[in-house]
Amino acid sequence: MDPSPVTHTQHVGFSAHTVRLAWILAVAYLLVIVYASLQPFRGWQMPPAEVLHFLVAPWPRFITLQDVAVNIVAYAPLGLLLSIGFGARYGPARAAGAAALASTLLSLVMETVQMFLPIRIASNVDLLANGLGALVGAMAAPQLAPTRALGAKLHATRHRLFKEGMTADVGFVIVLLWLATPFHPTAQLFGTGALRATFDLPAHFAHSPLLAFASEAVVVMFNLLGVGLLLSALMHSAPRPMLVIGYAVGAALAVKIFTAVVLLQASAPLAWLTPGVAVGLAAGWALLFAAIRMPLTAQLVIAAICFATATVAINLAPDNPYLSVPPRLLARGASHFLNFSGVVRALSELWPFLAIGYLACAFGAQVKSGRRNPL
Repeated sequence: MDPSPVTHTQHVGFSAHTVRLAWILAVAYLLVIVYASLQPFRGWQMPPAEVLHFLVAPWPRFITLQDVAVNIVAYAPLGLLLSIGFGARYGPARAAGAAALASTLLSLVMETVQMFLPIRIASNVDLLANGLGALVGAMAAPQLAPTRALGAKLHATRHRLFKEGMTADVGFVIVLLWLATPFHPTAQLFGTGALRATFDLPAHFAHSPLLAFASEAVVVMFNLLGVGLLLSALMHSAPRPMLVIGYAVGAALAVKIFTAVVLLQASAPLAWLTPGVAVGLAAGWALLFAAIRMPLTAQLVIAAICFATATVAINLAPDNPYLSVPPRLLARGASHFLNFSGVVRALSELWPFLAIGYLACAFGAQVKSGRRNPL
């Protein structure tokens, strides 16, 4: 007798829509890596002949464990997502190998293309670290399945707090991506969507203390309000939604402090907590108390408007002449850290556009279904 067909859930422990979501997110994260690897998108030229041999070149003289570690982290999510996707067809073991191989080939292509950008440096160390990171992520994927102890706890918490379905899952992942944006080493708190430096956009206003204070407050307030409303729309009718939102905001603040203390080794780890940022946090939190009581469709619309407003504000805000580049980014041995920061910078720049697109789709689905609660 032929064995019965193996379903997605039986094979890897993930449901069919989780596997589909993993493929969507893998493609999105791949685009983020490409975007980060090819910055600044100008200055292309043929490389000198010796650069073409970067795969067999001697390792750089200055390599630290911390630099390699952050480069490993950059590719771990891609390996994890691809492993979930491949696992539905090939099983966990072969899926981990396929995910690591595919991610390493992507890294090889990116390092090769970087040879044509004089400002970027192709590195065999980066290639090895990226491949190792993808392998670590791929091997961790089965542990997140609902059939495993860790995965069971995570899935139980997720289903207890948040709504079911693909739309809610995508929104939940977008919030998780937002929690990674504070890793951007030179951005202000919640300063997503800042495109002026990447695309050489002109500054429209000269710096003044009052204008800098106001722009920081506006950016933080609208982003906090938007994220809070997005989370509120994704949650069940929980008795204390502000508590869940508070945990998410607290996690983002912890990431910002971790970046300053551990990654940048800044002498003033709370320098980002300016008066403007503090006022924006207080104002956004106060507005959330009233906004989360609005109908679901109103929350989706207002959240999208908040993200759009914050993105316009941060790109119109004046450059702060007193904002210095952390010494960690100027060190000769920090090239691997710069590759990691390029990924989180790309995620920070693109995140509000991803969120606005999601909110538009969720609003359209909500109106079409005519239901007031489920997304």
